[in-house]
Amino acid sequence: MADDQRGVQDLATLISHFYNEQYLLPWWLMHHTAMFDHGILINRGSTDRSVEMCKLFAPNWEVRDSKVPEFDAIDVDREVMEIEEEVSGWKMTLNTTEFLCSWNQDAFFKSLDVVGARMYSIRLIMMVDDPKVPYPDPVYTLPLVKQRHHGFLYYEYTPKYNGRFIHNFSHGDYCSGRHESRHPYLEYLAPAFVIKFYYSPWNHWMRMRKLQIGPTLSEHSRLNGLGIYHLVTPEQMEIEYHKWALRSQDLRTIPAYQILGLHH
Repeated sequence: MADDQRGVQDLATLISHFYNEQYLLPWWLMHHTAMFDHGILINRGSTDRSVEMCKLFAPNWEVRDSKVPEFDAIDVDREVMEIEEEVSGWKMTLNTTEFLCSWNQDAFFKSLDVVGARMYSIRLIMMVDDPKVPYPDPVYTLPLVKQRHHGFLYYEYTPKYNGRFIHNFSHGDYCSGRHESRHPYLEYLAPAFVIKFYYSPWNHWMRMRKLQIGPTLSEHSRLNGLGIYHLVTPEQMEIEYHKWALRSQDLRTIPAYQILGLHH
């Protein structure tokens, strides 16, 4: 979105923590640099080529080191909110697995002002590969959102914790996990979703990505039951995948997904 299309007060900023995300970052950055004016990418001690990917695919975005060395939901959310306070306009915080998609990006951002709310919850679609469908590994020459089409509409199963926020408050005033906020907000019901690559693409790289998170969980999180679903063995993870795969369906048959126009 070019700066000359909207006023400075309307600029949109994307914020994200990352830790060893070199596999997903090229797709994630190519997707979101086309949508957001600015990005602040927070490196939580990556030891792979993640920082290199950020500088290559988003050379005009800011990369900074996190003040939170371990994975701690409360401290991470606090850091996000402090960073949100540095910028004005619309701001959104997403994980590297999460891709904001809308039927028309310019119309989407304009609609935020037209509707008149200051905060919206964008519904989640969870991507889960169907084990019966022989998907090839995705390639970087195509958007990742166009290379998978199995999953489920998360808000149909968990109507309360169903989205990610975009807002223009000083910060999101999030509850732990950033799926709820103390601010008043509207659920955004027009055709826009956050597509979350949950168990998709279900290959070696994504398996390794999931398994690396648990060892970085803070002691505070472990004691308080925050993020403990990351503490899994490879065998437990496969069981979880097959459990979620039971919900997975061909999203191309669902009208709400069809409107995004990802598959023609």
